[in-house]
Amino acid sequence: MFRRFIGILLLIIALGGIAFSVIGARLGHQLVDRVATNFTQILLQTSDSLDIASETLLLAKSSIVDVNAVVTTTETTANNLAETVSDTRPLLDQISAVATDQVPDSLETVQAAFPSLEQVAGVIDRTLVTLNSFRIDESIFGFDIQYDLGIDYEPEIPFDQSVRELGDGLEGIPESLRAMESYISVTSDNLETVSQDIRTLADDLETVNGRLLEFDPLLDEYMVMITNVNDSTRQMRAQLEEESGRIKNGITFAMVWLALTQIAPLYLGWELVTGRRERATIVE
Repeated sequence: MFRRFIGILLLIIALGGIAFSVIGARLGHQLVDRVATNFTQILLQTSDSLDIASETLLLAKSSIVDVNAVVTTTETTANNLAETVSDTRPLLDQISAVATDQVPDSLETVQAAFPSLEQVAGVIDRTLVTLNSFRIDESIFGFDIQYDLGIDYEPEIPFDQSVRELGDGLEGIPESLRAMESYISVTSDNLETVSQDIRTLADDLETVNGRLLEFDPLLDEYMVMITNVNDSTRQMRAQLEEESGRIKNGITFAMVWLALTQIAPLYLGWELVTGRRERATIVE
């Protein structure tokens, strides 16, 4: 009875070991597949993220090239504008010299001559009036004689008065033109300031452009690094599939080995349960 109990116990242990081997092999394969799948998904997501990062860096590099072109164009335009503003100052100085010096002097000279012109205009006006009034309308020996000089001069405003009004209209203009000198001088100084500011802006743009160009090799290095890491990630995915197959083979081998080790207790337990071991002992 005791031997049969031991045999049943050995059978249970052996069958449990075999069942454990089968279940362990199946669960081990599932566990390895699950872990491999998770790692594959992680590596795949990492690879996709690296691809996106590489495309982003490529877009950033292209954008930097475009910005560099825009900054270069803006810098050139700023330099040209500064040069134009700077070249405007001599012209403004010439205008100032003419408008605030030469023209007022000429106007004052003309104004000084206006009294004489007014007298001459008065003489001319009176002469023309006299000539305009010259008429011959007589009858001589039965012949009507009508004659004039053909001068039609009846102005609403006398010539000398027009000259006087013209001279009066010039009053104050020389002083006003001379007063413009200070404003033109301020404008010239402001143009110089604007020119310097634009040149400073152009220099700053050149500095920014240089710093943008420094990013280009850095982006190339980052892109190479990302490409290498991405290649390593793909290699790890391929190696993971191979290694997971090897691990499953190892689990299968271990479980088969464990199952084979249960043959001896299974056989011994079977003999004890069936009584063969007892009959063999009695026969001996």
